[in-house]
Amino acid sequence: MVEVEVAGVKVDLRSNSPVLLLQELTAPYRVVPIFIGVPEANAIDLAIANVDPPRPLTHDLACTLLDVLDARISQVVVTEVRNGTYYAEITLIANGIEHRVSARPSDSVALAIRSGAAIFVDDAVMNSEGTVFDDTQQADSGPEVVQEEIVGEFRDFLKSIRPEDFSE
Repeated sequence: MVEVEVAGVKVDLRSNSPVLLLQELTAPYRVVPIFIGVPEANAIDLAIANVDPPRPLTHDLACTLLDVLDARISQVVVTEVRNGTYYAEITLIANGIEHRVSARPSDSVALAIRSGAAIFVDDAVMNSEGTVFDDTQQADSGPEVVQEEIVGEFRDFLKSIRPEDFSE
């Protein structure tokens, strides 16, 4: 397994869909992009920003329930990709017993951020889906490479569009 961190939640310009970016902590800083829903993207962004909503959101409620039950999330793992769909597992410890629960990667990551649990990507998933960036970019910027890459793609897109692309 490869330990990762959330490099961000960005919007894919082609599909206008949110993409969760998980980046390994050490070189070569591969990134696994996972398309997620808008509510999940918002939940992850709120957790990253450490925003405390006036009323608990679903992931906050789940963490509170775990606390009440004296259980904790030890880790989440993006386990596989089947037919373009990513799968994950949440590992819980309750009463000294380890439980594994299947979950969507977006929910798993939202819970991991809130609970401080480690996030991992299975080696096979990282090897097949991870994107490696140029060595000079990695040495200078590590996780920020993803944002620079997206901005570069957006600039290229802007250079290529014409007014007629916006007409029906």
